[in-house]
Parts: sequence; C-alpha cells; structure tokens
Amino acid sequence: MLVAAAQYCASNDILENQDTIARLISQAGSQRVSLVCFPECANLIAKNKKELREKAEPEENSQTIKRIKTLAQKYKIIISVGSLLLKQAHSEKILNRSFLLDTDGNCLVIYDKIHMFDANVGDGKIYRESEDFHAGGKVVTSKTSLAHIGLSICYDVRFPQMYRKMAQAGAEIILTPSAFTAKTGMAHWHVLQRARAIETGSFIIAAAQSGTHADGRQTYGHSLIVNPWGEIIAEASTPQSQLVLADVDLKEVDIARNAIGAWKSE
Repeated sequence: MLVAAAQYCASNDILENQDTIARLISQAGSQRVSLVCFPECANLIAKNKKELREKAEPEENSQTIKRIKTLAQKYKIIISVGSLLLKQAHSEKILNRSFLLDTDGNCLVIYDKIHMFDANVGDGKIYRESEDFHAGGKVVTSKTSLAHIGLSICYDVRFPQMYRKMAQAGAEIILTPSAFTAKTGMAHWHVLQRARAIETGSFIIAAAQSGTHADGRQTYGHSLIVNPWGEIIAEASTPQSQLVLADVDLKEVDIARNAIGAWKSE
C-alpha cells in the first residue's frame, strides 16, 4: 500500500493552513495514497502565547477537523491529523491532540501528547510546553482497515518505552508527527526515528513541519518513512511543502520481529 507523510510550514493563519492541508490531501487522493499523515501543529503555529490562546480552535468545534473529515470521505483515504491545537472549555491549557480518521471521515481514535517539550536547546528560544499544554496520559493504538497504527507526537519519540508498549499492543505502523527544532533535528532526527523503528520492528511515518514560523522558530523538516529494519525508504527532498511517498509491505514487520524479538521484553 502507498502511504504519505505531508510536510509544510504552518502559519498563524488557520484558514491558510486548512487550504494547505486540503491541497495535500487532494494530491494524495490523486496518487491513490491509502494513508496520509500530517505533522504536529497542523492547524496553527502562533506568534506568541497570547495569540495561541486566542486562535486555538474550540475542542468541541474545530472547523479544521470538520473539513478534514469531509476530505477523508471524498477521497476515501485514511488520514492522520498529526495534531491540532485546541482550546478546552474549562482550562487555560491547550490540547495538543492527534486524530486518526477512516475513509468515511469517522474518528477512529484521538491521542493527546504525553511528553511535554521543556527544553533549552540553544537556538535562542526557551521551550516550556508544560506551562501551556495539557499532557495526555494514555498510550493509543488503533486497528484500521490497512494496519494496526500507533500514535505519538514529536517529543514522545525520545521515550522508547512508549513505543515498546505500542509494538506489544500490535502496532505495525507508528506515527511520529513533529515540529522538531532545526537544531535538535540536525543532531537527532534521523537517528531517533530509525531507532524507534528498529526497537519495535515497525514502520515509522514521521511527518514534519519545515521552515520559519510566525514565532521565529525554525523547524527541521526532513519528513521520513522508515521500514522495520531501520532503513529510511523515503525522505523529503527539499524543505518545501510536499508529500513523501513510500510503498509499505506489512510482511516486513513480521520478518523484522521474527529476526529480533527485543520488542517483546519488558
């Protein structure tokens, strides 16, 4: 089956980002892609905390997810919405929430990012996600018509025990949508994605933000698809908006797991 990782540079204009998402889904549909995956913060990267709170969509009424559900149904494609930034009715903290939609536009499962990116990586910005975002507490996988899929978001990729749990639950494809900083991406992006694939014997689809955003941060791009042996089988060729495509054969999961069974151990 043909899968895709979508890469682009999200702005602080939600409608603009929706149009980009729609264009990439249309491209995926025209190429008969079975699963298309979007990056973290798919709907919004704001200039600052004030704008984030003003522009984050209501949890119960996201126009972005409504539009994507319609597109999933139109193109008969499974869509991973890497994450949307959503307001909660009774909390100041924002949700960083992933959605997995089936070909009828139904939401199969949601996942809230567990690990908050609190770091000073030396790029001139201090990251304190725990101050502004609600942390999830549940590892999530979902059986779909294509494959058993595990969900994660960005900084989660540094916590291998989470991925072991997904593999033990049966996940064959694990999603790692991200807005990785340029600095940490240059040092760690490829090796982390390959390591998670090797440790779990799973395909990894890493859809990434790429470019300079409204808040000044630079994201690394290099969206990847990695096979269960840890080989990069597709990678974004440029920083620009694009789909990264690869044919995926789930038999490779069985081959890798039968060869090396480390994922089984506690």
